[in-house]
This record gives sequence, structure tokens and C-alpha cells, in this order.
Amino acid sequence: MRTKLIAVWIALSLTGLAGLSSAVAQNSVAAQNGAVAVVVSEKNPVFNLSVAELRKLFTGERHAWPGGLPVKLIVRAPGAYERIVLLRLLAMSESEYKQYWTAQVFRGEAQAQPIALFSNGMQKEAVALYPGALALVNLQDVKPGMKVVKVGGHLPGEPGYPLN
Repeated sequence: MRTKLIAVWIALSLTGLAGLSSAVAQNSVAAQNGAVAVVVSEKNPVFNLSVAELRKLFTGERHAWPGGLPVKLIVRAPGAYERIVLLRLLAMSESEYKQYWTAQVFRGEAQAQPIALFSNGMQKEAVALYPGALALVNLQDVKPGMKVVKVGGHLPGEPGYPLN
């Protein structure tokens, strides 16, 4: 399963399909304007994260979960609604995000950029595959095997949830 997931990601990256046109991106945002959940593997002991902790995780400043389990970042491809929410959380543009991760890898502060996937189905497989996975998923697309984590003590859709 892991090999298949990686092969699909590499093939899409090599063919230049990693970026989406602005029209596709706009349709994606319009179609997926629901709450975005922070999800981890059911095996992950974390149940609540602060916004600051979430930023540290998604910028690679924090590399491991409590107990030493390595964090594996799973993000949506550019143009996806979940990616837009991530960029808002990090206060970065798409180009700044790409430059940030390129610099992290170049300086040796990260081994690789986060895995960028094109569908929620692929995210589900990745979260199930990596016990340390962390992803943002449209709440409607949360599947068995994914554990929704509170952010700042709130679940998606609740008043005060910071990723609405």
C-alpha cells in the first residue's frame, strides 16, 4: 500500500500535475467550504493540540509526538480547501510555503517535505499507513481509522474552533 501511494505521488509530481489551475482551485474551495478537522492515526495518544502546537507540527519545528513517535505530515495538494486552511494557519502564501520547505530540506532541518496528496481517500490511506501521521481533512470526509483531535479544546464545528 505504501509503495502504491508513493508511486502515485511521484508520478503526479513528475508529470507536472502537482499544481492546479486557479479555476480548479476556486471550484475546490467552493465545493469544500465545511469545517476542517485535524486528524491523526487512532494509535496516536494525542487528543488535544493548541494552535501554537499545531503550527509547530506543520512547520516541522516539532518532530515527534509524546513517547517519541515521529510526526509524518500529510497535506493536500495546492488548491485544495484543506491546503488553503493550512496556509491560513501558518500565515503563508503557497509560494512561501514551498520556499519554506525547500529551505528546511536544503539546510538539513527536515529530511523531506510533507507528503502532498490529491484526495481525501489518499489521505485516509496515508493516515492509516503512518502511526505518526497528521493531516487536515474536511470533516465530512473523516473515515474510520482517523482520530479527530481537538484544537484549543474545541472540535470542528464548535464555537471557538480556530480552523473554521
